[in-house]
Amino acid sequence: MNTKDRILKMLTDKKGRFVSGEQISEELGVSRTAVWKHILKLKEEGHKIQSINRLGYQLVNSGDIYDRSSIVSKLNTKILGKNLFFFDVIDSTNDELKKMAADGAPEGTVVVSRCQSGGKGRRGRQWQSDADVGVYMSVLLRPEIAPDAVQSITLAASSAVCKVLEKYVPNRLGIKWPNDILINDRKVCGILTEMTAEPDKVQAIILGIGLNVWHKENDFMDDLKESATSLCLNTEKEISRSLLVAEILKELEDLYLNFIEKGSSAQFMDIWRSFSITIGRDIIIYQGNNKWQAKALDVLDDGRLLVETPDGKRQTILSGEISIRNCNS
Repeated sequence: MNTKDRILKMLTDKKGRFVSGEQISEELGVSRTAVWKHILKLKEEGHKIQSINRLGYQLVNSGDIYDRSSIVSKLNTKILGKNLFFFDVIDSTNDELKKMAADGAPEGTVVVSRCQSGGKGRRGRQWQSDADVGVYMSVLLRPEIAPDAVQSITLAASSAVCKVLEKYVPNRLGIKWPNDILINDRKVCGILTEMTAEPDKVQAIILGIGLNVWHKENDFMDDLKESATSLCLNTEKEISRSLLVAEILKELEDLYLNFIEKGSSAQFMDIWRSFSITIGRDIIIYQGNNKWQAKALDVLDDGRLLVETPDGKRQTILSGEISIRNCNS
């Protein structure tokens, strides 16, 4: 974290209280003049900071300023986001982070972009990634787990996102297996999990998270207008994308580290099930060119979907897509 970022984090942590220039100077080991110059730079970037003689500097509500400094100033994590890259435009945050992972990037590296020219959804679909209306980020994890346990990480991610969004839209969130997050049955967030692995060990997991934040109804492509939504369309609360990123990373880290340390997915599976709109529903399962009906009974701790077919047989589904009957998602 550079000096400017550290100053912004100090002001952010004070939650609107004044911090003297002398205190900032002493804690960071820089001159008062250097502090003043960094404050000017932060103001140029859009941060509302007021200065009062003998009181110091105070960060006023910064709204939706979205850049690396703003995200870092709000981070409260041990690992995730400590190595964070922010782009104005990028082809795909997942693809960029995959390259970094191949070059040895450490666990917890995060790539964020204002816009993606080639945003990726599941099964080769495009993820609409228009500039300055969404959160597009990817997180690198390197857990010592078997490849068939990776689905659990996806469920941890969707659980973390729901924990954050619940503050904005209580009682209207749902998760459609395996990783679609819905508000009032319309998709607001998707999670794309990609990995590189040896036969018995994961080398890297790339978690891509695309969250619709500022989209208006007319912003969505024609084929999404009936099935997609955004956070701003469903809440009157103030929204900061930088805070959303920081809080999602914090929630994800807590769930992930608990999973790694205890070897159990119980914590995030309880959360996932509490948000599930899949369990107990009649569904249609799509696998390749095949589709068939079943009833979703449960999601197992390893992320597999337990279903019952019309003839009463039970089986588990590890991959594929589902639609929920009488749900437009």
